[in-house]
Amino acid sequence: MTLKLNLVSVQLGGRLVLDRISTGFAPGLHVLAGPNGAGKSTLLKAVAALLPVNTGNVSLNGADVARMTPQRRADHIAYIPQERTIAWDLAAVDVAALGALHLAPEMARQRAYEELAALGLKDVADRGVFSLSGGQRARVLMARVLAGRADVYLLDEPLTALDPAWQRHVLIRLKQKAAEGATVIVSLHDLPLTAQFADNVVLLKDGHVAASGPPENVFNGGTLRDVFNLSGELTRRDGTLHLQLAAAPLMI
Repeated sequence: MTLKLNLVSVQLGGRLVLDRISTGFAPGLHVLAGPNGAGKSTLLKAVAALLPVNTGNVSLNGADVARMTPQRRADHIAYIPQERTIAWDLAAVDVAALGALHLAPEMARQRAYEELAALGLKDVADRGVFSLSGGQRARVLMARVLAGRADVYLLDEPLTALDPAWQRHVLIRLKQKAAEGATVIVSLHDLPLTAQFADNVVLLKDGHVAASGPPENVFNGGTLRDVFNLSGELTRRDGTLHLQLAAAPLMI
């Protein structure tokens, strides 16, 4: 499915957080990047219709997302917020199975076991989530989302609390989901990982799109300096992009 933002503006507390953003997302792995306060989380919430837009609209295959019923939105769009909490000490498999409510209970649990195994949690699937580490709980919530049948996945900083190895494993799993035809939109602060895994990057600054496109087009010297006050070199080795960063001199 194709997701489009058409002149989307969002105000929060009297401040313009997104300013007339127009961009589109086809199936693939897309990364929202940008400094703190650039509007990444707000954009994800606006796409999920969790925040009202002041101007413009978000459409999915031509249908206005804000006008969809909650059930129809839930069928098509899955969302993980940056603030991840689990209220009850359920078994990890039972938490993950909540993402597959469209299936019969036993099939939902089987689907949950599969996603937990794919995220390295097979051995703790029957343990209560309160006994798991923060990184393991983060992966349980990821499994819950991926156990569903959504077409669009919105993930706000999904790598938080994960060690470097599991950050890469999760991105590999998201690439697999995108290869199956899903539109996966992830907000990340890690620019080298973004360069390595993203099919497309939308770079935000002060509520505007500063640049968008494949990583090799977005991560150039001028853009890195203007948006992050960084310098960098992008190289390709063994078919993989590698971004090496250095702090640029502070502008006083």
